[in-house]
Amino acid sequence: MSTVDIQTLLSNLAVLSEQPPENDELRSQLSEALSRALVAVERPLDTVHRLSFAPLQLVMTKVAIDLNLFQILVSHGRLMGVTELAQAAGAETLLVRRILRYLAAFNLIAETSVDQFEASPATHALTVPGFAAGIIHHFDIQLPAWAALPEVLASSEYQNPSDRQRTAFQQAHHTDQTVFSWFMTQPRLFQDFSQWMTAQRAGQPTWLDVFPMQRLLAATPTTEEPLFVDIGGGVGHQCVSLIDRHPQLVGRIVVEDLTPVIVHALPHPRIEHLAHDFWTPQPLAGATFYYLRNVLHDYPDDQCVTLLQLQRDAMGPNSTLLVDEIVCPTTRATRAVVDMDIAVMACLAARERTYEEWVGIFQAAGLVLTEVLPYVSEVGHSVMVVKRLVE
Repeated sequence: MSTVDIQTLLSNLAVLSEQPPENDELRSQLSEALSRALVAVERPLDTVHRLSFAPLQLVMTKVAIDLNLFQILVSHGRLMGVTELAQAAGAETLLVRRILRYLAAFNLIAETSVDQFEASPATHALTVPGFAAGIIHHFDIQLPAWAALPEVLASSEYQNPSDRQRTAFQQAHHTDQTVFSWFMTQPRLFQDFSQWMTAQRAGQPTWLDVFPMQRLLAATPTTEEPLFVDIGGGVGHQCVSLIDRHPQLVGRIVVEDLTPVIVHALPHPRIEHLAHDFWTPQPLAGATFYYLRNVLHDYPDDQCVTLLQLQRDAMGPNSTLLVDEIVCPTTRATRAVVDMDIAVMACLAARERTYEEWVGIFQAAGLVLTEVLPYVSEVGHSVMVVKRLVE
């Protein structure tokens, strides 16, 4: 590119920084293109530096949250000097100056002049409780597991992890419990995780935006069999969303989960709450729709097959299983997809799956995948429509 072309590009990027597109698909395309461009313009040393120091971004963001720096800047809503910020945070001025300098270098806050800072869009994002909880969760839980992953993979002679009792998470946190069992003994850490799980989906499209609702509306049961059963559905967010979106639905709507979860279920006059361990036979036979959301990606293939078989055995000829999961593309997977894939590898010996891999899992369980309906393409979130395989 000529110098003139580069100057034009820089001017356009400056405009983009001030006026980013509101369309999420365009944002995703731009983010991927800019990421590729960054690597293209880097010198080899720049690449090594970026990779080597990447964990510091999480570390220093956690420090800033601990000091309440983002909240202080947002609540004041104006330029603040280093000394004032240090006093508000209760920390030494020199230390706060160094932290702020780091945050500004990564555009997490805005630096306007010497020792003068204000909130940026990223600052505001990091004051959202669920997003701050996500930073804390990844620092406390995920980062140690990621650091342990090379040793764990080497010790297995680089076999794909499939044993939930021997993961990088367990080595990092010195426990023989699986991650979700361990969480039950760590209420503060579990609260951070739960807040993050809720926040990252807030305002995002869901399966309800793409699944043809006429199938539900036309499937009004004439018997006592349930209309919709959410398996491992937590406190019932999906059932509540379903009824809020379509209050005209007729039929039993049930959320199933373990007793310690069900006791905290969201109260709703239309929803039944059933304590159930999904590793035991499905007690509700012949439901019109069964629904599994973000369950199977927590388990290796053999356990997924077992879990699915338990649901298949309860399905009637007209039952449909809706599986809400990431469908990983076979080429050019996005960073969001591969991040999740390695995260569940480290903590759960699990994985995200391609379309072909999902087909194989369902077939092994005596099921057939009939339709895939994507609803957040950049992350791969899709609802898969699955029927019982007719022998």
